[in-house]
Amino acid sequence: MNALRMGWFHVTEFAGNGYFIQLLATTTIGMVMLQALAARAPEVVAAGSSAAGYGLDWLRAGMLGTWTVCVVSMGMIGFERYKGTLVHLVLTPLHVLKVLLPLLAAASVFGLLALPLAAVSSWALRQPVRIGAVFPTMIAALVFWLACFAISALIGMLFVLTPNAQTYEGLLGIPLVLVSGVFGTPAWLPDAVVVGSRILPTRAAVELLGQVTAGLPLSASLLIESVAGSLLWVIVTGFAARVVVGRATKAGTLEVV
Repeated sequence: MNALRMGWFHVTEFAGNGYFIQLLATTTIGMVMLQALAARAPEVVAAGSSAAGYGLDWLRAGMLGTWTVCVVSMGMIGFERYKGTLVHLVLTPLHVLKVLLPLLAAASVFGLLALPLAAVSSWALRQPVRIGAVFPTMIAALVFWLACFAISALIGMLFVLTPNAQTYEGLLGIPLVLVSGVFGTPAWLPDAVVVGSRILPTRAAVELLGQVTAGLPLSASLLIESVAGSLLWVIVTGFAARVVVGRATKAGTLEVV
């Protein structure tokens, strides 16, 4: 309950800023518009409803919007450091992970709005919107968000150690979303890379969300793989938090004494 209250506090703080809503809207709607423009190509029009991904363009836009917001949340701890409030958060009686994890989750929670926003935007542009059963789709969407959050939490924790975090966010964010399979898996990608990408919980989450949206039943194996992978990344984040705070208190580089 403490974590939920802290998370809600940070959500209200970020909502008042408006940056996350603006980022969410521009990224998601921009991707929907780009795909709507590409759908007017003659070869795409000729393929019509026979194409394998027919009606799923909105899903790609939604997943990209969710991931983009989660990537930006990587820099939240560094932002708290910049504001001078990181020292007060770390020196609370609670475990550092219980304090910092709600901070990261609150920033990324705006990404949950990307999927419905993408569906509504595609419908408004008269693009085909294919949606499976509502409940399995909601479960798969939450699993995908959890996977994005788990990755961003670990990277965000490690980024506290460098003042160039905002630069690295973009450098890491784009390759990770491509390897996750949001835009499919390129044929030229080596098999070793495809197999190694399973360590990312987003890989199984993307497959799960794509299947249920296409009307297939919820896959228990993909669900367990993604959730277990997300929990593993969160556990590693806990160890990383100890290392970061240990270096901060020892060297005094993060204004934490």
